[in-house]
Amino acid sequence: MNDDRLLAALRSHPWVESAEPADSGVLAVRPAAAAVAVRPAPGPLLQDHLDSWAEVYTFVYSAARDRHAADLDLSGWRASDTGEPFPREHMLEWIGHAVDLVLRGDPRTVLELGCGSGLLAHRLAPKVETYVGTDVADHAVERLRGELPGARIVVAAAHQAAAPHVMRALTPPGAAEPVRPDRIVLNSVTECFPNAAYLSAVVEDALALVAPGGTVVVGDVRNLATLGAFARWVESARDPSLRPDNLDRRAARRAAAEEELVCDPQLFARIGARFAARHGRPMRVVAHAKPFRHDTELTRYRYDVTLTVDPPPAPEADPVTWSALPGSDRVAACAEVLARSGSAYVTGIPNTLLDPADPRAVTPGELAAALPPGVSLLLDSADGRRLAAGRPETVPQPQLADADGELANDPFGRFVDRRLPEELTDHLERLLPDLPVPPLVVDGAAATTPEGPSR
Repeated sequence: MNDDRLLAALRSHPWVESAEPADSGVLAVRPAAAAVAVRPAPGPLLQDHLDSWAEVYTFVYSAARDRHAADLDLSGWRASDTGEPFPREHMLEWIGHAVDLVLRGDPRTVLELGCGSGLLAHRLAPKVETYVGTDVADHAVERLRGELPGARIVVAAAHQAAAPHVMRALTPPGAAEPVRPDRIVLNSVTECFPNAAYLSAVVEDALALVAPGGTVVVGDVRNLATLGAFARWVESARDPSLRPDNLDRRAARRAAAEEELVCDPQLFARIGARFAARHGRPMRVVAHAKPFRHDTELTRYRYDVTLTVDPPPAPEADPVTWSALPGSDRVAACAEVLARSGSAYVTGIPNTLLDPADPRAVTPGELAAALPPGVSLLLDSADGRRLAAGRPETVPQPQLADADGELANDPFGRFVDRRLPEELTDHLERLLPDLPVPPLVVDGAAATTPEGPSR
């Protein structure tokens, strides 16, 4: 009888699809599809996840622990292996690279989703006709409004790019209609997204909003293809005395417990292909490697992606392999080939940071410093062990070999496993104060996360 009352109470909660007895007095609950939905608006459990990250960044920006100047607030930027702030000169290089990536092609209107403390906003706003920034942290938005009076900064989440108040910010004074941005930026924000379904929805909405010929820049993405290597790198740095078997176990636990969204670069190729198929519009998707001199997780284990809608025609790439370059100085030979031909595309470049045993390998920073203007350092393999160099406009499509298996981890599933039993325990204590609350477990949270159609 008590079980019947408990199950009925659980089933009455709007976040619950079903509740059934499991083993040893445990009750298993399945979240309702509407509670974890991405579209047409985030369900309450998904919104709870988004709100939890908003609280984190509101605290970080309010504390301003590492705020060096109005345009250099590095609060929250700390290395996973040491816990110490990243070197200031490294972060300036990181900022410069991100800004250059956004400004490539001279955009006139930039919409940045997740502008945070303004590391990019301070440098982008003076160089474009219109800069609109959004963020979920009220404190950061208010501060940026005071620091950048010529910019338009509004409170909005990443999935609200087309919300009415964002559209008003994109509408010039006296105009009746908003201007479609020719650049939409999501830089160092995807790690806070709940899952691949939410990321896909946000990127597809951005692709639908950006002007023809415009580009969506998704920057500083954590790489699923290197998550295992990253976990080993962190654990080894924290305890260099670990035996290999203990290191393997700790690294596996760290990777499995990852609470940030980590994505294979191929996920963006699939998003682009799906958008092109749905809307009949050509796409060019390019995965960029990080070209930094410092050997940190930002250089090793992150990447950038540019997704261009209705790209202009470009010459077909003329591929050249790294091993076929003449002479003993391959870096110089690579630069010469790329300077001589606008369609040259050098592939198979071993990355010293991730493949140190290869005698032909080069560091990303060394190679990037030698590249001619207009040439970018790119990924030639999803895990970054092989790099490429060329002009993004000529990158072959698809750029990378298709991946098998999952293309992202699922931090939202783990969040639901924890959060839903908490909510339902409170619910039972309110409805049935005379009964003890049994252990609750979540059944199939990940399976009920629909991606939904593109708006």
